Amino acid sequence: MSLTLAAFRLRTIGVCGSALAAGLFAAWAVHEHIQTREREMERQAAVEVRTRVVAATDLAAGTRLQMDHLAVRDIPLPWVPSHSFDAEAVDQVLGGVLTVHLKQGDILLGAHVIAEIESPLSDLVLQGRRAVTLPAAEINAVSGLLQPDDLIDLYVSFMHQGQHLTAPLLQSVRVLAVGGRSESPVSITFDTAERDAIKLVAARHTGSLTAMLRHRSDASVSESAAPGDLAALMGLTGPSIADRAPIPILYGDRVDTEPLSSDTNPPEQAFPDLPDRDVPPPKSLAIYSEGR
Repeated sequence: MSLTLAAFRLRTIGVCGSALAAGLFAAWAVHEHIQTREREMERQAAVEVRTRVVAATDLAAGTRLQMDHLAVRDIPLPWVPSHSFDAEAVDQVLGGVLTVHLKQGDILLGAHVIAEIESPLSDLVLQGRRAVTLPAAEINAVSGLLQPDDLIDLYVSFMHQGQHLTAPLLQSVRVLAVGGRSESPVSITFDTAERDAIKLVAARHTGSLTAMLRHRSDASVSESAAPGDLAALMGLTGPSIADRAPIPILYGDRVDTEPLSSDTNPPEQAFPDLPDRDVPPPKSLAIYSEGR
């Protein structure tokens, strides 16, 4: 009896162990199956992506694009459209103008943006002012060194009454633009008042212009600038005829002085009244008539 009971117990333990082993094996098999399916699904879901520039918010047509208007998103490679912009090309669209409406997250395409339109030069001219453009060859200035917003003084050299004169024409003139097309000469555009523009055009036709560059913060107008010819500025000219000492002239027994003049006409009164005998002659020149 005892032997039969022991065998029964051993068989029961064997059956339970087999069942436990089968359960453990089944659990392991299910786990491996699940892991295999997950890896397969991940492999199937893994898609190569590309980073593309998209609209950060809803943008209306005509918007001039700035950095806060744009964002970047990872787009699956099969869905990446051509002519889109990656993150490194964002500088190519900054400042551009949208031609269509974009919703948040829409991919920005090259067809959606036009290049920045340069403002016309007339937008830089304030109301009441004038822009005067002159060829750089007609102005004695280093045009290659001038930049917009530079300030210059303009001097004009011309002939006047047989003398070569140089006079200040305009001071603290702002340069609006410098440049020109490749096939045309370099030109300089100045910002002037209407009256100064007329003076500048007239000086161009009657004399030669010279530009002197000044500091951009120095907008003062000098009152000491005065016209002059080179000889006078260097102190090489003597006194004029009008500044010379008068020449004494003798009329009978009278001494008079007349300034030196080119007028050779005789005086209106060739023989003026003689002075009284008691009046002594001038001390500077003691001249007596024969009868005195």
